[in-house]
Order: sequence, then structure tokens, then C-alpha cells
Amino acid sequence: MRQVLAGFSFAVWAYFVALQLWLLAQAVGSALVLRRQRRQELFGRVEDMLTSHLAPPVSIVVPAFNEAAGIVESIRSMAMVSYPRFEIVVANDGSTDDTLQKLIEAFDLYPVPYPLRTNIRTKKVRQVYKSRQPIPLTVVDKENGGRADALNAAINAARYPYVLATDADVILDGNALIHAMRLVSEDRKRTVGVGGNVRPINGCRLPFGHIVDPRVPDRIIERYQLLEYVRAFVASRPAWSAINALPNVSGAFGIWRRDIVVAVGGYTSGHLGEDLDLTMRVHRYMRDAGQDYRLVYSPAAVVWTEVPPTRRILRRQRIRWHRGLMTAVRDFRSTLLNPRHGVVGMVMWPSMVLFEYLAPIVEFLGWLAIPVAALTGAVSLFSIAAFFVLAVLAGAVTSLVALLLDERFGYFNDPRETLKLLTIVFVENLGVRQMTVWWRIRALFGGRSTQSWGNMERRGVARLAQSA
Repeated sequence: MRQVLAGFSFAVWAYFVALQLWLLAQAVGSALVLRRQRRQELFGRVEDMLTSHLAPPVSIVVPAFNEAAGIVESIRSMAMVSYPRFEIVVANDGSTDDTLQKLIEAFDLYPVPYPLRTNIRTKKVRQVYKSRQPIPLTVVDKENGGRADALNAAINAARYPYVLATDADVILDGNALIHAMRLVSEDRKRTVGVGGNVRPINGCRLPFGHIVDPRVPDRIIERYQLLEYVRAFVASRPAWSAINALPNVSGAFGIWRRDIVVAVGGYTSGHLGEDLDLTMRVHRYMRDAGQDYRLVYSPAAVVWTEVPPTRRILRRQRIRWHRGLMTAVRDFRSTLLNPRHGVVGMVMWPSMVLFEYLAPIVEFLGWLAIPVAALTGAVSLFSIAAFFVLAVLAGAVTSLVALLLDERFGYFNDPRETLKLLTIVFVENLGVRQMTVWWRIRALFGGRSTQSWGNMERRGVARLAQSA
């Protein structure tokens, strides 16, 4: 029995070492990619897209369900983005609050007999509205069908060949579209999707719907999420993008070629990870068809979103995120180690299964086995203490590299803001991360509370602005 416990403890430690090395390799790879991109930007003429009528037009598609708290400010921020040709299409997904009424009053909407495509099946559309103001805004009022169904309805109503899928509670950076669409213009024939950089808005000052003073949140739980976003985006996705194996084009900022989205059937209704699902279906569709394509990531294309401010709401979010991953692991099992799918099937998806899907299971089993191994003398207390210290340091190194890469974009001018993030690097391993691991274990058992998105109880950018 002691040998079994000792062997399992060693396996857990080996797994954790492999995980940290893998994360560090992604961070180093991302650093090299960002360095190369910075040199290229020195000779780029991104600002030329502001006046060029040759810039590919974009439809910003926005699902909205009970978003009265911030829908008006978000749409106003989208209407002020710097880009030559774009439109905004909002799909009101059967909201039970006054989301639609706020849009009608704020943008002087009026009903129109608008002919909608039916490329993607959706719930019934009740009415289409246009704005009398000089804003390229269309609002589709439809029966409730969920976020994916609302996105599909907005895509059906979109006029342009590229669609930016985002949320009704975000603030788009003014130059986000320019930075993202520059990658499309560089290789318009092959580029089918562009992911952006998602950052938490909590703690920032945003008068009139603009981020004027990015700040690190004061609450530990919000600060932890900011560090997570930096690791997941800046320290990982540039490396995946460089080898055309981007694992996920985020639902908060994802530009897609409209014909490709239609070809794969749109977003999957009822899926708890519809952005991951669509990304993987596009990978599979293009590789099965033998087509040369690109899915790329733009770290300079920034969208700001409100993250859960309380433990209860964060728990709900993380359980559902992991449920979405579980569904994807089942649905794309044919991609796993499939040489026809190239680096996606042989490297990216296996790493997602091994280091994302299985990670909470291995860690949780380690919590159970290692203390028993210590009590039975199979593993010494010194070894456990040494491993814990090394684990904290290894995770801290990866986080510090991620923060160093993030400094390239210069979001925080005050050194005290950076110091706040540095403290969470070590604090997160003293309970916060373990808490999220348990929630992901909870997701494995299902249950009614894990089957739908529910109400995320957002404060809304209007209230955030007032409290700044």
C-alpha cells in the first residue's frame, strides 16, 4: 500500500512539473512572437485603415438578455470605435427586463420590415428595428433561445462579410477593430478568424463609456481573475496563433468570416462553451476540407469586460465553463491525436485534454492521496513541504513572465497597481486556486445548476462608471 501511495504521489508531482513546464514554454513562445510582432509594427501603417475604403467591413453582433444595466453604454462605446465601415446588430433574446425599451429610447429605434436571411435556424424573430440617429444600429427582437441562438439571429441579420461576436456588457477599445482587421488585411484569403485580448473592467475608471484609467481591482477575487486573463491571453495565445492552433476565439471578442460560420452551422444552441465549440468546429471543418487557413490572435485588440465580483457568481461561472469544456472533449474526440488535423489534433487538442480537462482531477486526487501517504510514512513531510514550495515558485515564475509580457502594453502607469498584481501571484496558491479546482470537480457531477448560464448579476458599465 505504501508503494502505491508513494508511486501515485510521485505521478501527481510529475504531472504538475510537466504542466508548469508546458505553461512556461507557452509563455516563452508568446514572448518571442510578441517581440517579432513589435518589430513588424514599427513599419506598419495601422492608422491608414482609418481612412481606407478598402478596409473589410465588419458587423458587430451582440446578444442581449436582461442587459438593461449596461446595454446603452456598451452600444455607445461600440458606435465610437475607429473603423471606416461597420454596423452594430443587437439581438434582444426575449429579455424580461427593459433592455429593449432602453435601446428604443436611447437610440430612437423604429420598426422596419427587414428581410432576414435564414442561413442559420433560430427562434422566431418578432420585430426588427433601425435607429433614426446617425448610428449604424439594427436591433433584432426575438424569442428567448439562449446566447448562441441570439448570436445566430444577429449573424443572419448582418450585412457584412466579417462579424465580430461580442457581449452586451463590454467596452470595446477604440482601436480594437483596426488592430484585429489588420491581420485579416494581411492575408484576406486565408484568415477566417481573429481572437482579441479580453481584460477585466473591474476597478477601472470609465466615464462616458471609455477606459481612462486602467486599475487593478481591490478585491482579491477580482484581482485573481485579472491575473488569470493575463496568463490565458497574453502569455499563451500568441504562441498558439503562431502555429495556427489557436484553442479558442473568445466569445467576448471574436471576428469570423461570416460564410465560414454559416458553413459550420453557426453557434451551437445550448452549449455552455459555444466559443470553444465554434473554434474547434472551424478547425475541423477547414482541415477535413484540406483548405489552407489561419486562425490568429491580436493582443492589441482589447475588449474590457466585467468579471464576477463575488465568490458565488464566480463559482457559477467556472462550473459552467468546465461543463462546456467537458462537452467539447466529448464532441471532438475524433480530433484527438488525429494526424489529418495536423498540429491541432496532435498538439493543441491533446494538451487541452491533458492540462485543462484532466488538471483538476489530478490535483484533487493529489489532495486526497498525498496526506494519506504522509500519515502512512510513504512520503516524508519534508518532501511534501519541499514540493509545495517548488509548486508555488514554479507557478509564480509563469505568472511573472505573463505580467512582464503584459507590461509591454503599458496598461498600468502607477507602480502600485503592478505591485497589487505581484502580491496575488503568491496569494492565489493559498486557497483561491484550490477553490476553483473544487468547482471544476463539482462540474463533473452535473446537476441542474450547471446546465444553463443563468443570471450573472452584473453591475453594468453605467454603475461601474458612477462608482469610479
